[in-house]
Amino acid sequence: MSNLFPNLFSPFQIRGKRFKNRLFLPAHGTGYAEGGGIGAQGYAYYKARVENGISLLVSEASQVVSIEGQKYAQLSFATDDCIPRVQRLAQLCNEHDCHYFAQLYHEGRARSHSRDGSRDVAVAPSALPDERFHIMPRPMTKIMIEDLVVAFSNAANRAYQSGATGVELLVGMGYLHAQFLSPRTNIRTDLYGGSLTNRVRFLAETLVGMRDATDNDFIIGVRIAGEEYDLDGLTLEDTLGVCTLLDHDCLVDYINVCAAGTHSLIGATNIVPSMFVEPCPTLPYAEKIRKAVSCPIMTAGRINQPHQAEYAIKTGQSDMVGMVRALIADPEFAVKAKDDRPDDIRACIACNQACIGHRHSGHGISCIQYPETGRELQYGKRSIVDLSKDVIVIGGGPGGMKAAAVAAERGHTVTLLERSSHLGGQVLLAQALPGRSEFGGLVTNLETEIRRFGVEVKMNISVTPEMILSQSVDEIIVATGASPYIPPGDFQEAHVVTAWDVIKNKANVGSSVVIVDWRCDWIGMGLAEQLATEGCHVRLCVNGEMAGQNIQSYVRYLWTGKLHQLGVEVIPYMRLYGADKDTVYLQHVITEEAVILGPVETLVLAYGNQAEVSLYESLSPEISNLYAIGDCLSPRTAEEAILEGLTVGSNI
Repeated sequence: MSNLFPNLFSPFQIRGKRFKNRLFLPAHGTGYAEGGGIGAQGYAYYKARVENGISLLVSEASQVVSIEGQKYAQLSFATDDCIPRVQRLAQLCNEHDCHYFAQLYHEGRARSHSRDGSRDVAVAPSALPDERFHIMPRPMTKIMIEDLVVAFSNAANRAYQSGATGVELLVGMGYLHAQFLSPRTNIRTDLYGGSLTNRVRFLAETLVGMRDATDNDFIIGVRIAGEEYDLDGLTLEDTLGVCTLLDHDCLVDYINVCAAGTHSLIGATNIVPSMFVEPCPTLPYAEKIRKAVSCPIMTAGRINQPHQAEYAIKTGQSDMVGMVRALIADPEFAVKAKDDRPDDIRACIACNQACIGHRHSGHGISCIQYPETGRELQYGKRSIVDLSKDVIVIGGGPGGMKAAAVAAERGHTVTLLERSSHLGGQVLLAQALPGRSEFGGLVTNLETEIRRFGVEVKMNISVTPEMILSQSVDEIIVATGASPYIPPGDFQEAHVVTAWDVIKNKANVGSSVVIVDWRCDWIGMGLAEQLATEGCHVRLCVNGEMAGQNIQSYVRYLWTGKLHQLGVEVIPYMRLYGADKDTVYLQHVITEEAVILGPVETLVLAYGNQAEVSLYESLSPEISNLYAIGDCLSPRTAEEAILEGLTVGSNI
């Protein structure tokens, strides 16, 4: 029992089944499914969390209808082939006193599948277009509805045969069952449309079918949105009506409350809420639904600290609390919290870069500050060295800190040298922009690790080649970072400053600003927000299709809305040519036509960085065991720097 979090680590029961605590891993796409089943990497990913103290694993949303030839990496319970593939995961959970639920769903109009690049037919209760995927669905016939009820029932039976304790039907977030529930997406005039009872009919028939296909001890629940944040989506009033009916008719054993919708851009931003969204957004909805029903309530959504979960349970907002990104960032979250070591938890910073960002780019999920996630087969267990070496890490940015922490944890004697008075490198710049302060948690987490593993840190050290060559050192890791890149061009008499100058408050930009954003990432958008908030007239010229093109879409959507509200003029497809005292000269990247902006007081360059390689190049002819990581190797992001720190620290 935890002294700090007694409610979070108290037992609980659902349908007579005991759960050892109130912490669960909710369903989320991992990108590690293989052939509709749990692949080796997916199993390793889940194992790292199951063996570290959670009481329930809900596997990712799974198909119930076979889609031949589909290459999308997703679980499927559409055929009996899934049973042996899932049994191993169910057995793993059983070995660690952890229950396993399979989540089942159908997207409806929310996504059209493809076998060969062409779009399949999407279905929905009514022929109404969606705003995010731009799909006009085919309205379902009664026979199609009945066939899907059978498909869900058969899928639940397969989960039951595989050893799962229960199934969770994904209703909310704008998927098919939610489309039937909303009177704005369901305009049917038959038994499946109109009144609340009729709109719930498909859901009720599905739940009854799943119960009939399993047994009386099997747990059946739903995940539904308290709010879908969309003109067409469920409102709290809608959801309360649905949940009250389900509870009254004893159709569900629990209700898992979320708050998001997949068929609009604003609704989608809440599927994986970024740091722009206040923590714990689902708790008010969970609390209201809990007061309206008698069955247990679960919830998840940007809950990344044990004290948040403890408070939710203690105050009766929810009976169980789920964490996805918190457990992506730290698989040992539950163990550390139970042992009253909250300061050792590697807190999620809600950047969305390597978790849902990887997923949307077609890769398996990871974490920028814990790249071991998704790479458990390579880096899941830290090997301890037989012979300790003396290791020097030059540069205290995220890559250098990660390399130092990993090498020290493995048993090496590590010294970290940093030329400034603060660790963190460019993370300190990122956290200074509006709404980005949470990003600084990356430094806090890495500092905790280097101290825990005994890294000696020396600040305000300007390292020279002579200083290194005069010492007897076994391994040297150079993580000296980068400096702002200044593009070629004619800038005579122009007031030109870099993004770094503005963030560090070293530039007086005046009242009219043009930001030339080559990177198309968080820097240009953050600067635009900051300067517009301060009263500047801001034009953001991006060298791409849109502002924020290279950041995760849920982050970009919200930021785009902020810039619109602030009156920032965004000009895409721009290439910088030059500037004078009151004018900025650009070219359209497609037509190469001139674009002339004026009057302008200041040109702000967000043009990326160039590697600081002088120290590495001076040492490389003299030292064999020399490594360059992060921006010193090639300017990219904190994700690559930390991954390279992990790689080098693991291999020396």
